[in-house]
Amino acid sequence: MFNLIFAALVLAVLAGLLMLRRGARQPPRWHEQPIALVSAALIAGGFMVMVWGFGVSTGGLDVRETCGLTHHTTYDQAWRDRTGADGTSFFPVANACNEQVSLVPAWVNPAIVVLAVLAVSALVLALFRIASAILHRKELVSS
Repeated sequence: MFNLIFAALVLAVLAGLLMLRRGARQPPRWHEQPIALVSAALIAGGFMVMVWGFGVSTGGLDVRETCGLTHHTTYDQAWRDRTGADGTSFFPVANACNEQVSLVPAWVNPAIVVLAVLAVSALVLALFRIASAILHRKELVSS
C-alpha cells in the first residue's frame, strides 16, 4: 500500500512540475486551462481510488485473526451479518470486528466523498471551459 501512495505522490509532483514549467513560459491562470483541470481531476480520482483501496483492505485476509491479534477484541460474526459491516459494501466502506471496534479508519469515507466531489467538479469545470472556448471561437470566425 505504501508503494501505491509513494507512486501517486511522485506522479503528482511530476505533473505539478510540468504545469509550473509550462506556466513559467506562459502566464495564463491555471484554472482557465482545461488540461490543468483534467489533470487535477485525475489526481483527485487516483487518490480517491487509493483511499478506497486502503479502506477495503484494512481487515486483511482473515478478519477474525486481525480482530484478535491486532485489535485484541472479540470477533462477532452474528453482529456483522446483521449490520452489514462485513466488508462487502463498496460505499460506505465498513468492516468491523464487533459493535465497538471498526477496522476502517474514520477518515476513509469522508475522504472518498471529498475527493470524488473535487474530481467531478474539476471535470465539469473543464468541460465548461472547453465549451466556452468553442463558442468563443465560432463567434470570432463568424464576425
